[in-house]
Amino acid sequence: MVLESTLAADVKAFSLRPPALLCAAAFLVVTCLIRYLLKRPPKLNLPVIEPEGVHYSTEDLSEASRKVGVIQIHTALRGFNTNLDLDQYPDTPFLLRLSPPMVVLPPSALEEVRNLPENQVSFLKDMKRQFAGEHTGVGDTSPEVIDVVKFDLTRNLPNLLSSLQDEVRYSFDREFGPCEDWTAIGLYGALARVVALLSGLVFVGRPLSREDEWLNLLVTYSVSVISARDAVLKYPVLLRPLVAPFLKEVKTVRRHIARCAELLDPILKAKLAKPNEGKYQFDDLQDGQGNFISWILGRMDGRDQGDPKVLAKNQMVLSFASIHTTTLSIWHAMFDLACRPEYTQPLRDEINKAIAEDGQHVGEGGFFKLNQACVAKLRKLDSFFKESQRLSPPALIANNRVTVAPLSLSTGHTIPKETRVCFPAYAIHTSPLTTAFSPSYNPPSAKPPSEFDGFRFYNLRAMEGKENRHQFVTTAPDSLNFGYGSHACPGRFFAGSIMKVVLVELLRNWDFRLKGDVEGVGGEDKRPRNLSAELAVLPDPRAEIEVRRRKKVEKGSPTCSDDVLSTKVQDHNQS
Repeated sequence: MVLESTLAADVKAFSLRPPALLCAAAFLVVTCLIRYLLKRPPKLNLPVIEPEGVHYSTEDLSEASRKVGVIQIHTALRGFNTNLDLDQYPDTPFLLRLSPPMVVLPPSALEEVRNLPENQVSFLKDMKRQFAGEHTGVGDTSPEVIDVVKFDLTRNLPNLLSSLQDEVRYSFDREFGPCEDWTAIGLYGALARVVALLSGLVFVGRPLSREDEWLNLLVTYSVSVISARDAVLKYPVLLRPLVAPFLKEVKTVRRHIARCAELLDPILKAKLAKPNEGKYQFDDLQDGQGNFISWILGRMDGRDQGDPKVLAKNQMVLSFASIHTTTLSIWHAMFDLACRPEYTQPLRDEINKAIAEDGQHVGEGGFFKLNQACVAKLRKLDSFFKESQRLSPPALIANNRVTVAPLSLSTGHTIPKETRVCFPAYAIHTSPLTTAFSPSYNPPSAKPPSEFDGFRFYNLRAMEGKENRHQFVTTAPDSLNFGYGSHACPGRFFAGSIMKVVLVELLRNWDFRLKGDVEGVGGEDKRPRNLSAELAVLPDPRAEIEVRRRKKVEKGSPTCSDDVLSTKVQDHNQS
C-alpha cells in the first residue's frame, strides 16, 4: 500500500510538468513496454515444483529431482502442491516458480550443455538478470579480467603462497586480536575481512590492501549490490529502467565504484609510467602493489588502460564474486570442524608432516611456511573442504544460464529462448545413484552420501586409478559447485589456495569450538542450521564461534606440539 500511494503521488506531481516532458516520458514508457513484450519469459509446458515454504530448500530440490526421475528414483513426494503422475516423467526438465521461472535440466543433458558458447547459453546474462546488472554492473566482467584470473593468476599461485601466509598471520592478528583465552567472535565479519586482506594483497597490493577504507569498500560492496538488486526488483519490470537510476541503493553502488576509482588512480598512473608494462612478470609484489593490475593492463585495449573507472568496476565485480563465496566456504568448514572435533588432530598431523618433509623455513622465529609441494600433500584437508561444500554449497543449483537461442535436448524437449536453466547440483551430490557416491564406487567404510564424511574424497583418492580425481577444485558431472565445462569458475584455484592458507593458519595457531562447548565435544546437532534465500544456501549470520590462540611449545617454534615438526625446528635452531 505504501508503494502504491507513493507511486500515485509521483504520477500526480509528474502530470503537472510541461507537455514536452510528458511526451518524452510517454516515449520512454512505450519503449519500455515494447522491450518488456519482446523479453518476457516464454510459457513452458513442464512439471512445476512448488516450494514447501517461502524459499526452496535442499529437501525440495532433492525430492523434486526424484519426482520427475532426474536421477531415476520414482518415489512418493512430501510437501509439494502438485498432482503429477510420477511415471509420466522418466527423465525430464522441471520448472521452479521463481521470478523469472527457472528450468532445472536433467543430468543427462550436462554433456550437451556444458561447452555451449555464450551466444547459445549465457552465464553472464543470467548474472545480469539475477543481480539487476544493468543498474549494479554485475555481469559486465570484461573478457580480459576472466583471462587474467584463468591464466595469469592461476599460473602464479605457487609464487603467491609465501606472501599469502605472511598476510594471513597479519590478518588474524588484526581481526581476531590477542584472544589468549576463549573469545566469542562473529565469524562472518572477521573472516570476510581476512579474505579481503588476502585477495587485496594480490588484486591491488600493499599498502592500499590494508587500508580500512579499501577493506570496507570490498566487504560492503556485496551487501550494497544485494540491496540495490532488491530495491530494483520491487518495481514492475516496465518501470525499472525509469526508476532504478534514482534509487538510493543504486546510487550507493555507483559511489562505491567511483571511490574505488579514486583510490586506484595513483596505482594505475604508476603502473602506466613503468616501461614494458604488460610483460607478465612477478617482480613488484613486495614493493606494495599487486601484479594483478599489471596483468589486466597487459591484456586491455589502449583506450581503456588509463581509465580508473574501468579498473575500479572490474575490481569491485571481482570482489563480489570472490570474497563473499570464499568467506562462506571457510565459515561452513570451520563450523563443520567445530562440531566434529575428531577431525582436528588428523588434519594437524597431516599439515605438520607435510611441513616437516617439504616446508620452507623463513625468518628468525622458526616459522615454517608451506610451499607448493606441501599443499599438494594436504589431501585430507582438501577432502574436508570438498565434503563441507558438498553438503553446504553456495546454492542448490549449478551451471545456471539463460538460453540465447532455443535449446534442443536429447530428451526431446526444446527450451525456448530467454529461459533460465540450471542443473540440480545438490540432488546429484547427495544421491547414491550418482556414480561417485554409489556403494560400488566407494570403499566399504564410506558413509552414505546423505551423511557427512570428512575424508570421503581422501579415501577415494587412495584407491588405485583415482589419485588425481575428486579434488576440491575438480569439476565433473558429479562435482558441480564450481560449475562444469567451458564456464567453470576460473577463480576456483585461487579461492582454494586462500581457503587452505586460512584453515592451515587456524589449525596450526588457533583452537576453536562451538560457542558454549566448554568440553570441546562438538555434536552435529549443535551446528548452526543453514538458511536458504531463494536457491542460495547461507550460514546463520548471527552464529558465533569461540577462538583461542594455541600455546607455543617453546620459544622460536611453531605453535604445534607434534614431535615430527618440533624435531625439525630443533634441528634448524641447532644448525
